[in-house]
Amino acid sequence: MKLKRAVLGGRESVRICVAQISPAYMNRDSCVERACEAIRSAGQGGAQLIVFPETWIAGYPYWTEGWDSALPDWAAARIRFMDEAVVAPSAVTEALGRAAREANIYVVIGCNELDPRPEVHTIYNSLLIISRDGTLLGRHRKLMPTFTERMFWGHGAAEDVEVFDTDIGRIGALICGENLMTPLRAAIGAMGEDIHVAVFPGAFALHTGPRLEEWDNLGNFWGHFVTRAHAFEAGCFSVCACTFLDPADVPHDFPHRERMNIGYAKGGSQVVNPLGVVMAGPVEGSQLLYADCPAWMIKAVKAIVDTAGHYSRPDVIRVMLNLKAGWTTVGTPYESGRMPELPRGELNRSADQHEVPMDRVAEVADRAGVRLAKLK
Repeated sequence: MKLKRAVLGGRESVRICVAQISPAYMNRDSCVERACEAIRSAGQGGAQLIVFPETWIAGYPYWTEGWDSALPDWAAARIRFMDEAVVAPSAVTEALGRAAREANIYVVIGCNELDPRPEVHTIYNSLLIISRDGTLLGRHRKLMPTFTERMFWGHGAAEDVEVFDTDIGRIGALICGENLMTPLRAAIGAMGEDIHVAVFPGAFALHTGPRLEEWDNLGNFWGHFVTRAHAFEAGCFSVCACTFLDPADVPHDFPHRERMNIGYAKGGSQVVNPLGVVMAGPVEGSQLLYADCPAWMIKAVKAIVDTAGHYSRPDVIRVMLNLKAGWTTVGTPYESGRMPELPRGELNRSADQHEVPMDRVAEVADRAGVRLAKLK
């Protein structure tokens, strides 16, 4: 049986860095160079984890399209969007992995990810999670692109909803509007997070105008309060990583350069403690934002409200994911947040021995959230 890992991997504290630095817009290779430099700097600054914002490689689509788009501009931008996307694994992830290994630091970085299958050319809004030993731990694709994002990205799958058990703690990650999907946050919280990563294209307001998205200069960015809420609800540290984009980093030959809404890409990153209190940020402009996150904060909050443990009621409420094996309940006390699958043959024999109808056993198992193995 796998031994339970202590809070934050048994460390007294974990230092987190948010890379609120400008990407080289629509230039994947230059983005990787900047990322590696930031990874090295964060490692030298004592960080064990560095987080880059949403689609940092090689840029968020800050423009809109429609049937009235100018065809040459539309085609040129789309071609570049695909050409600068990341395949995972690839030389890009290897370069990031080398930097992570040399700096001895975990990396979570947003990218436009091109489906690796040779016959497929779908692009996803993804997060790559890289270990301190340089290996690609996993990838999370945004489940539901928001609003006009649906013209750019495909949909992720339930298998990408995962919490990574590392030696600095259990790390979960969601992308922008996913943090508004309450059942999804409940699922990833039920898996048990020490650190929650939430990434955004900037700290934007939706209520001020004249454009739909404007820089949040009033402190009302919903990403700030929803990540604070999640920190409190899940009893974890919450990292809100927001993009800073220097207009000078947008190539002069990019077709939509003059009609992109990048006014809200000024940063706004922050780190929140398990009580929902902001520890660092929000900050504007180019910088590496650091926060020291002590394990005692998680332990103290969990002693009061352990939402994935003693404060849960799996007999009343269950959170389920539709995995390849079917609908699966996530939550304690089962290892890795997965309910066990019981062998149907043994249950049949037990039901016969005690003269209990098998359909009654199946009904009770379903109510308890226990999965029965499918008949072969």
